[in-house]
Amino acid sequence: MNKSSWADKGIFSVGGWHPLSGRLRRSVNQPEELEEQYEWDFSEKRVKLLASRGVDLVLSQFDRGLGDSDASEDHERARKLSGLCHRYGLKHGSYLANTVYFESMLKDYPECEDWVVKNYNGKFSHYGGEQTFRWVVCFNSPGWLKRMKNIIRKAIEYLNTDLLHFDNLAVWPEPDGCHCIYCQKKFREFLYHRYPTEAEQKYRFGYTGFDTFRIPNFYENFQPAWSFDCFVNPLIQDYIDFRCETVTGYIKELGQYARTLNPDILLDSNGQSISGVNRAFLHGINSGAQLDYVDIMCDECPDYREDKEMDAIPKSILKFRSMKQARQLGKAVFTSFGDVEELAFNLAFGGSPGIFMEWGYAEQNSKEQNPLPEDIQCLLNHFQSNRHLYGTLRPGGKVAVLRSQKSLSYISTSTHLSACVIEQILFNRRIPFTIIGDDELCAKGLKKIDLLILPDVEYLSEEQEKIIRNFVFSGKALMLTEASGQFKATGRIRKIPAFNDIFCFGARNSDYEKENACLDSSRQFKKETKQFSKTKFVKFGNGRAVYVPEIQYRHMPGSFKSKYNIHYNGIDSRYWKEPANVMELLNAMQWLTPDLYPVKLYDNKNIFIDTVELRDKSQACMIFRAGNDAAPVNLRFCVKTSQAPLMSGLYMPGNDKTEKLQWGKNGDYFEAELRGVKRLAVIKYILTKKTSKGKVKNEGKPTVNRKSVVCSHDAHSVFSI
Repeated sequence: MNKSSWADKGIFSVGGWHPLSGRLRRSVNQPEELEEQYEWDFSEKRVKLLASRGVDLVLSQFDRGLGDSDASEDHERARKLSGLCHRYGLKHGSYLANTVYFESMLKDYPECEDWVVKNYNGKFSHYGGEQTFRWVVCFNSPGWLKRMKNIIRKAIEYLNTDLLHFDNLAVWPEPDGCHCIYCQKKFREFLYHRYPTEAEQKYRFGYTGFDTFRIPNFYENFQPAWSFDCFVNPLIQDYIDFRCETVTGYIKELGQYARTLNPDILLDSNGQSISGVNRAFLHGINSGAQLDYVDIMCDECPDYREDKEMDAIPKSILKFRSMKQARQLGKAVFTSFGDVEELAFNLAFGGSPGIFMEWGYAEQNSKEQNPLPEDIQCLLNHFQSNRHLYGTLRPGGKVAVLRSQKSLSYISTSTHLSACVIEQILFNRRIPFTIIGDDELCAKGLKKIDLLILPDVEYLSEEQEKIIRNFVFSGKALMLTEASGQFKATGRIRKIPAFNDIFCFGARNSDYEKENACLDSSRQFKKETKQFSKTKFVKFGNGRAVYVPEIQYRHMPGSFKSKYNIHYNGIDSRYWKEPANVMELLNAMQWLTPDLYPVKLYDNKNIFIDTVELRDKSQACMIFRAGNDAAPVNLRFCVKTSQAPLMSGLYMPGNDKTEKLQWGKNGDYFEAELRGVKRLAVIKYILTKKTSKGKVKNEGKPTVNRKSVVCSHDAHSVFSI
């Protein structure tokens, strides 16, 4: 899937994927000139204007879930728009809603009731709010899959579209998840495939056979689905995994079908981004697995909450987790910006501007015809002139945080809190890092990583433990926190703690649940997380490891009502504050890898950075400045290296010329002054070191000699400024 494409150089896009009928059916409070404005969306004058402004992609309406008869006029508009886009050098994207406007669809497809979600009471699930006219589809329905393939064929062959945008790529939250006959059958097949032998079935459930099993439903009156902090019922755990497999299988099948029609078609999915809520349980999201089958991730981060604390997380930086994951997986990111601060952030961490909200998002407006604000135009000009610095880039950080699917799926609070806080510490402290999933937990995936952090990863397979042990023994570093490794992948409590040969924990108290004489069935068993009490620093083989038993969080789970999907709580942005023992964590990381700070930036607390590998194999440091103050400042930038960078340049919006940097020695670092930094700056450089014969060469792989570690990344000998 990591093929080169037009999206790799960044995407400046415009929206407008709600058709006229969808807008009118949603709300009567529409402008009087709505129809006139809608026709502008498909005009040659508009496309010509967008091309002159450097827009790359027009993501337009195509399939909102109406019947063929009612959608025919808009399909013709989409075809016209696609042709105009191609005439003026733009790409055209087709929107696919994955919902059904049943009042329209029933006229052409009376059987469409067989395509949609039916909950455990047999009722249809609606989209939400006042959208009672909109049914949610079942991804396991053969009829719906057939219908979607016909729609995809029309988009590719009739419209000649360049991109398919899959919106709502998720199953619906309980108690409105699908319990139809197709899902029940698929779920039993899933169980038989996962536990094929009677021995495996009995080990998991206590008895054999799945013919009588059904999708679990929740006791809504007393303990609804959104009230669980964790899941220990084996069938519910398997149901969560089944939901994830359903979504993954859906985009895999449709994506593969689309590429049989056009191998160059790009796929974009909305729903796979990282957030602080248990999205595996809520929506069947396994980000890493699902992103394997698409080219672009759409991020509509739901984590922001109003926060009046002094160190509230800036709203502009909320999406950094998804962007780090996308860089790790070599994917483009599609998002939006409302002001120059958000635009600068998108460029620094995602490599693309995204959609300008002032022009509209799902529904365009007349402001699109106005000139862009001067500060936004300045950044967009910079982006257009320096595409080689943006787009799909590889991460340069050598610290990795493991987001393990099982732990994040079965534990709705503590593991999410640990991961979010650890990531926020690294981000705040300008420590370059990446986010990896289970698939990257292998020798190849860890090749460029020096420090691996497991934030309360409670479910860990024996194979994963072995890989991590070998990683440390070979000369790398590991930080383990809280109850990491408490359970095997099966959910059984380990008799011998994970990594016992590294940390010498001794025997673990195996009581995870304590029974009490309580008539309330929901309180009969009290769950207790067991961890060891002391921080441990150890050397193992050629590497080092630290175990941190406690993170002293600012806010514990349950402190706030997050209200994801109205009812569900999670770890929203208010929880991400640095803990009381943040310095203990940072000191432990510094002991684990003296190369923790390959670059340093001084003199401004509102600066955030990321290091990347550019497409020409040189390195870059992306510098983003948050907050209300955007007056020019001078910054000191340091690179940890044995020799001054061979070649370097500073790129900033508003400056047509690349500034060559002057370097001076400062301890283990070489330092340069960056003058006049506002919202965004990029430093491009190549590091060098002396060989045994005194000659200078590009830096290669990092050494494991902890007495003399230099900051080193793969570099290419060709460099242009």
